[in-house]
Amino acid sequence: MGVHYALNAVLNDHKQIVRALAGDPAAVMQAGIPLVRGIFQVIVPQPLDLCIVSPGGHPKDINLYQGQKALGHATPVMRPGGTVILAAACPEGTGSPGYEAFMADPAMISYEAVLARYAREGYRIGPHKAWQIARDASRIRLLTITEMPADFARRLLLNPVAGPEEALALALADLPPNARVGVMPWANATIPALA
Repeated sequence: MGVHYALNAVLNDHKQIVRALAGDPAAVMQAGIPLVRGIFQVIVPQPLDLCIVSPGGHPKDINLYQGQKALGHATPVMRPGGTVILAAACPEGTGSPGYEAFMADPAMISYEAVLARYAREGYRIGPHKAWQIARDASRIRLLTITEMPADFARRLLLNPVAGPEEALALALADLPPNARVGVMPWANATIPALA
């Protein structure tokens, strides 16, 4: 049937409508991009060595399917090899049986293995989250604070830690002199961009 008309609303951080856009779907998206950037984009002058991120609390971290977005937003402003501490409760686990099935393959022991399999098999809902995590975590060191069982989180290549103290101890031990550190408490709704 096709989509010929879109009605989108741009909201601010208080969930108030800033602007409503209607018309051709592609034109609506293009018109909305600068508006959203004006509200949620933060310029980062130089790549970060450490970033502590949270999706923004419940329900944005109800599962990994949602919580992964915080990692995806933080990674572009990280220096290669920097550390991201992802704090995402995920009380409902991954939120994706397809993602879990993809990661249950015994060959999925590294980010490189995930990326290679995904390249062979192509896009599928569920496994795309494994690809997104591997894409980002292969550039940085990921440490995850989560309510998911540690063994399960390790199978998902999330590098779980017991809590913030352990995460910070690991991260601080490797920071270079004059390290640049960022904190993104609402990472799912923050658009960091390098200057």
